[in-house]
Amino acid sequence: MNLFDKGKSGPQPVGGLQAGANVDWVYRVQEIQRKKTYKGTDYLDLTVMDKSGKMPAKIWDNIDHYHGLIKAGEIYRISGEVREYKGNLQLSVSRLRRLEAGDGDFPAEDFEESPPFDSQALMDDLAALLDANLSDPHLRRLVELFQAEFGPVFRQAYGAMKIHHAFAGGLLQHTHSLLKLILAVAPLYDLDRELLLVGALFHDIGKTAEFRTQPALESTLAGGLLGHLVISLEIFLEMKKRVPDFPEPLSLRIQHLIVSHHGEKEFGSPEVPKTREAYVLHLLDLLDSRLSIFSEQLKAGDAQKLFSEFIPALGTRILLEK
Repeated sequence: MNLFDKGKSGPQPVGGLQAGANVDWVYRVQEIQRKKTYKGTDYLDLTVMDKSGKMPAKIWDNIDHYHGLIKAGEIYRISGEVREYKGNLQLSVSRLRRLEAGDGDFPAEDFEESPPFDSQALMDDLAALLDANLSDPHLRRLVELFQAEFGPVFRQAYGAMKIHHAFAGGLLQHTHSLLKLILAVAPLYDLDRELLLVGALFHDIGKTAEFRTQPALESTLAGGLLGHLVISLEIFLEMKKRVPDFPEPLSLRIQHLIVSHHGEKEFGSPEVPKTREAYVLHLLDLLDSRLSIFSEQLKAGDAQKLFSEFIPALGTRILLEK
């Protein structure tokens, strides 16, 4: 009996794994990176997943062998132990191999990540918000084209590769939150609500082409060379050409919202916000992304600790007490 003969009593989905569990099951490797410990020794940093979730994993031994064997996006039989590190679960891999005939058949959909919420219901609510708050016929037609072309991919897309909303459906959740924030803030300052809503809808749509998540999480060529702001701008410009007599001043204002929403040139914006709406979109985008980081840290935080580890994106540790 070898190591992989143990634990064949049934499936071990990622979403159900707990600290201390001995694992022997089949997972997709979504990411793989070769890194060094603080002592300078090599290790492999993986993300393993199935449709129930994903988990970081580490390989500490036989690095050259496994680095040559593993390809991101492929499915492997993995053995190891689930451990807790800094309040988060990770899989310490003791052995990994390619699938063999005796392992059984595993449909591709078993390894496709699903949003952690009802994405169709959220998409329907997003569409209802836009329908109820847009009166300009050019903008309404633009939104119709957007929904027809990007609806399915928009529901599934990550909001980022790391940091915030980095999960299936993250882009939809982030955009939906922005629309609700805009509807709350715009009346207080007499802002152009319709302009803001459409700017928010398009501001990150380039992320659908900036990186891919299946079968592996990786940047695309366009994403690496252009980035999602430029891709979002291209998508908007191409789509608005299909709306007859789209007003050029309105087009320019939407373009400005897209290219300035990172706020500063040092953060990737080709231009800084120069209208009230552009400045508000930048701030609301930042607010939602930062609060998402708080939420994810509070959810994953160590219940035994009062504060988290240092979080670079926030520039501080955060209080874990709920």
